[in-house]
This record gives sequence, structure tokens and C-alpha cells, in this order.
Amino acid sequence: MESKVVPLSLEPKMKISETVDQAMLMQMFDRIALPTFVLDKDHTVIHWNSALEALSGFNRADMIGTRDHWKPFYSSNRPCLADLILQGGKDQDVKHYYTNKCTRSELIEDAYEGEDYFPDCGEEGAWLHFTAAGIYSSSGEMIGAIETLENISARKKAEFELLERERVYKELSITDSLTGLHNSRHFYNQLEDALETARRYHHPFTLCFFDLDDFKKLNDNHGHLTGDKVLETFGTLVRSSLRTLDSGYRYGGEEFAILLPSTDVEGASVVAERVRESLQNYQFVLEGGEKLQASVSIGITSFKNGDNVQALMHRADSALYEAKRKGKNCVVSI
Repeated sequence: MESKVVPLSLEPKMKISETVDQAMLMQMFDRIALPTFVLDKDHTVIHWNSALEALSGFNRADMIGTRDHWKPFYSSNRPCLADLILQGGKDQDVKHYYTNKCTRSELIEDAYEGEDYFPDCGEEGAWLHFTAAGIYSSSGEMIGAIETLENISARKKAEFELLERERVYKELSITDSLTGLHNSRHFYNQLEDALETARRYHHPFTLCFFDLDDFKKLNDNHGHLTGDKVLETFGTLVRSSLRTLDSGYRYGGEEFAILLPSTDVEGASVVAERVRESLQNYQFVLEGGEKLQASVSIGITSFKNGDNVQALMHRADSALYEAKRKGKNCVVSI
């Protein structure tokens, strides 16, 4: 169906000889690759180019002469950026409708530009960069506004994919691949941060050390594949026993730690016992149907004024040694 052609004339009293030929003006807008629409001072659409038809799915014949320019972008009637320009282009109005999404244009005086996601634009929604500016008569009166749009969905998708890859890479760099717990490098960094927070805000903070009992013997008797299975399972048991603000680490071969912020020794002992009992009650089934049980010894200490990393780790290690001396498979706090 052929689109309805409506002459674009923002200044009815201006002679055609004093401006561009109307047909040429129409062609000029349609030759612009950027989706573009123009409003008169009454917020009525007077131009809707073919690029915007392709982006929005709305035919110009249905848009010109209406105030329905919001329909391709929003589920209910609200001002577009061009409307705000016509209303005076006040910063507070722009901020109200486009919070942290628009800034004043560096290229066009009194214009705004921004970008946002429009879930109602097209079949799958679109990320758009948009710029709106006023159109003025020769006497300086605002007689309309023009808004241009650019579909930046591909760029935003690439940006999000890059951020996700960076997030995954960062997570992998601080994670032990076998157990799913954080690794030793991250443990020392987080321990420093936890100590600094405890010093500054006088919050309780507890460190727990775990050591799988007789792990070398287990490896020697049943092989490293079984040993890896025990390590992997223990990592799962630790993760399932922690709160959101707690964190677990594998900082040695069969050595583990958890950091428990805002937790005293009594509270940490409850968590440690839960982990110990979970492992004790877990039955590993080996090839041939043989069953294996493993156990862990645990040492606990809490932050004291004047502690540094070395002092805190030394006390936790001493508590762990005492748990081993007492016969293993137990929790000792200092």
C-alpha cells in the first residue's frame, strides 16, 4: 500500500521559494538512514521517515497527523524526548522521564541525547540511542521538534557479552575448579578485607580452618580419583552450609577455610558442626559397591583487637592442631 504523503511545512506563511522544495524535503528525510520523526508545536506528527517505519513497524500513513508517536516505544501514553523539548526542555522534566539516561547534547545547543531499552519497540524490543532538538523559525520561535533514533541493540549485546565474559573470567580466576569454592589467592585478599572491616566497625568476625582427616591414606588406598570425589563433595557440603555473607575457600590440598563475618565463636561452631556432621554422614560409593566415609577436623577462632592476618591464622591453625590431637573428626575453638 502506498504511503500517504503529507506536506511538511513548519511555517505555513513561508513561501516555497524561500525554502527547500516540499518534494525534495520529503525525499531528504526519507534518505536519512536514521529513524526520524518530526512534531509540530502542537505535538502532532508531521513527518515519519521510512527508516522509522522499518524500526517501529508503524506506517507513516497511520502516524502523520496524530499524536501517537509514543506507541512504538511505550505501552502507555507518555512524553517522548521531542515532547519534552517542545515543553521547554527543562532538565527536571528530562530527569523525571529519563533518569540517568539522558544528557545535554555536546553538538547541538538546547538538545538532549540518551539511550535506553524499549521493550515495546519492534518484535523483540530494542536498545535505542536518541537525540531530540527544537526547530525554530527565522524569528527564533520554536515551531517544532525533531527526534532521531539509532538501533544500538547489537552494540549493547556485545557490551553485555563482554561484561559477562569478564565476570566469568574474574570468577574463574578466584575459584577452585574442583570444589567450586574460592581459591587461596582470594582467601588471603578477603581475609585482609574482613579484618579491616572488623577493626573499623568493631564487628565480630570468625575464621574456621578445616582439614580432611587421613586424606593422604585415602588417596594411597583408593586412588586420586576417589580423593578428588571426596574433595568435590566436601566443597558442595561447605557451600550448602553457608549464609549469603559467608564465604568458603580451598587454600591447600585438603585444607579449607570459611570466613564468617558478624559471627562469634558460638555461631561459627554451629556452622562448623553442621559441615562436620554432613561429611561424616555422607557415604561415598566406590567401584564394586564398596562404601567409604570421610571426616574432617576443624579449628575456630574469632577476631581480637590487635589481630593481623598472621595472628588470626596462627590461632585457627592451633585450634585445628588441637582437634587433630584429640582424635580428629571434631571441632575445637580458641
